Amino acid sequence: MTTKPAAAKPKPKASGAQAQKPAAQPVPGAAAEADSAGVKAIEAIFACVAQGLPDGWQRAWVVVTEMSGSAKERTFEGRFTMSLEAAGDRRWNFVPCNARSVAQGVYGLNDFLEPEKRNWKVATLLFTPDGRFELKYDYAR
Repeated sequence: MTTKPAAAKPKPKASGAQAQKPAAQPVPGAAAEADSAGVKAIEAIFACVAQGLPDGWQRAWVVVTEMSGSAKERTFEGRFTMSLEAAGDRRWNFVPCNARSVAQGVYGLNDFLEPEKRNWKVATLLFTPDGRFELKYDYAR
């Protein structure tokens, strides 16, 4: 298996929907540390996802679905699709470096959610080659 150089895949940045703070004005306190840790967690997920993406990809989706769950244990399944077009109408499956670790990484993002928002049923993470990402949770079964 060959890996692509890190320079070929940009690191994800916060979605354009979120306000960006200038580097000269860091936000002090625990909230800034949590944001930084959350971004680092997304970057770690993307590092694995990127290994399965072909040159020219335009969108990559990671969809983690709860298969069963109780108060003590939840099981998940990850699906990985990508598109070579920006609209994303035609998708193909791809294999990240380790599907289980990606699904666990997405579940680990719960650490950055308020407790009442952690019981999602589907998490969808979208990456684009410009380094942006979008994360959505679905709570309906």
